[in-house]
Amino acid sequence: MKKTLISLYLIFCLYTLFHLIFNFKNQGVLESIFLLEVDPLVLAVFNLLGLFPLAFLTLALSTNKLKTSDFALLFSGFMLGGFVSTIYFIRASKPTFKPIKWNQVIFILGTIITAITILSGLTFGSITTYIELFKNDTFIHIMTLDFIFMALISPLLLKPISKYYVLGLMPKKHPGIPECF
Repeated sequence: MKKTLISLYLIFCLYTLFHLIFNFKNQGVLESIFLLEVDPLVLAVFNLLGLFPLAFLTLALSTNKLKTSDFALLFSGFMLGGFVSTIYFIRASKPTFKPIKWNQVIFILGTIITAITILSGLTFGSITTYIELFKNDTFIHIMTLDFIFMALISPLLLKPISKYYVLGLMPKKHPGIPECF
């Protein structure tokens, strides 16, 4: 698993760096997101990227004893992109599951917030606008790839601790799902 995560992580980082250096385009979307003047689908993906680090922090808290440096890596995922959180899982020792009472609450809240975010983005947003922004704005381009990266590696992060790891692919499910089984 570690080799796969390292490979995926390096490919994503190299692509991001290449894209930022040779294909940087700024349409001012990041500022529009913070002013809430952006397409709802863009806002939905942006908000979902905030839920990934929360899910991974919950997963890490329920599987390992964390050091200060671990918290730094996990919390940096909120600001730098969810893919930064994967560094923790690459470095972490084999996880041992330990149920924590409040994980159930975070799982339920995460699932509800994720479902509302996805539904509102798809209902009120424009896929055409999103595709245009993906092509013409570096932030949206990298944000989208970060989202896809996080969605695809969720099962890899869940595999060592749950036989239900494939559920990590389901976007409406919180990556912390094995805590309920």
